Amino acid sequence: MSIQSILDIGKSGITAQRLALEVTSENITNVNTPGYSRQTTIFQTSFVTEERGFPLGTGVNVAEIQRAYDDFLQTQLKTEASTTGWSSTVLASMKRAEQLFNEFTADGLGKSMQEFFAAWQDLTANPQGQPERQAVLARAQQVVDQFHRINGYLTDIKREANQSLEGITSDVNESLTRIASLNDQIKLIEIRGARANELRDQRDLLVRQLSEKVGITYLEQTDGTLNVSLSLGPPLVLGNKAAELSLEPDAANNGYYKIFATSPGDNTAVDISSIVGGPNNSQGRMGGTLQVRDSLVNGFLSDLDELASSLATEVNSLHSAGFGLNSSTGLDFFTAPTVTSGYSGIGGIQLAISKTADIAAASVDPVTGGTGNNLNSRAIASVYDKVLATSGGNMTMEAFYNALVGKVGVAVQDAQRSSDLSEGIIKQLDTLRESQSGVSLDEELANLIKYQKAYEGAAKLVNVGTEMLDTILGLIR
Repeated sequence: MSIQSILDIGKSGITAQRLALEVTSENITNVNTPGYSRQTTIFQTSFVTEERGFPLGTGVNVAEIQRAYDDFLQTQLKTEASTTGWSSTVLASMKRAEQLFNEFTADGLGKSMQEFFAAWQDLTANPQGQPERQAVLARAQQVVDQFHRINGYLTDIKREANQSLEGITSDVNESLTRIASLNDQIKLIEIRGARANELRDQRDLLVRQLSEKVGITYLEQTDGTLNVSLSLGPPLVLGNKAAELSLEPDAANNGYYKIFATSPGDNTAVDISSIVGGPNNSQGRMGGTLQVRDSLVNGFLSDLDELASSLATEVNSLHSAGFGLNSSTGLDFFTAPTVTSGYSGIGGIQLAISKTADIAAASVDPVTGGTGNNLNSRAIASVYDKVLATSGGNMTMEAFYNALVGKVGVAVQDAQRSSDLSEGIIKQLDTLRESQSGVSLDEELANLIKYQKAYEGAAKLVNVGTEMLDTILGLIR
């Protein structure tokens, strides 16, 4: 082996250890960077030569800067992020809805209905009494106001959910554009044989953040790019091209948004609302938002409308057959429901009478049948305990309202359970990822010392070769 070989071996050692020190420094400085994966310098011996029949190495090379990465773990994180986005969105809305449906002992719709029919019961004791009649009107107005309040609040939840789609869609579009841009950069770097580790980390983090907003699948291509698609839907990213999501008001659905996607590199917009927010595949914040807006809240409103319609229909049928103090008859107590849908809102249920004399407490005209007749008020008071045919089966109004309260509670419990479970899994997966891909400062500091000493050794080897060369040159002089 020549002196030049010694110098070359020392040079390769200095170059390799310097690169290892740079990689270690990169790890240390990114210890708190979200999504960063630890990098490791992989060494390999240079080609082997034969010197006087003996195989001798020619130094060391850096074979690869390896990224600590587990694709299966990334897929699990992506899946759970979608579940977390869905459950947190649904849970927030359902908790707001839950506040509206108090138990009968609280100041809610259930309590108001109880007091309304109790006022009719009080009227039976004194059918001519003005205070009792005024109480009936007052309690009836409270019931109407409660229906309007709950209907309006549920409608507000739908409206706010619909409006939140604007921000979610904008975030999705931004993530898609950035993923497509990173695909292009990664391809340009890796086509030369290098590894774009930091860019891959950024892309993985974006994919995880995107999956929290909408359900997706992805597949890495041979050139290093990542193709992203909606779960059970069209592609969102193909190479360096990204789809664009847009919103359009749907006149058939009260002007609420429909979601469209323009395929990557194409101008054709496809309605993906049913794909993103379908009953069996709702994922991410966008899917949860659509489920709240188009399914869960609509179910509560439908039951609320049915309850209001049943209340008005049953009371009206009896009230219109009775007689008021002024011999009035044939009067509805509430505005008659023409359709059930929307009847619990301001444009639906209202008081149809305003005079206490029009309250039909008697079953016959008081002028001919006596002023003490209370048969009609007794019949109306008993409506509360009457078993009615409802969409949920034969039950009383109290039982129907209890069932509605139960539905809201179950929706909250389901979303809470899913949220807690998903958050627990996310924590476990994050811990596992940290153990596999995270940066350990203790380990990196130890590597720093190791590579520093190796660098010093390689430099010493160069010094030795230089001294040997100086000695030989001295002999010539």
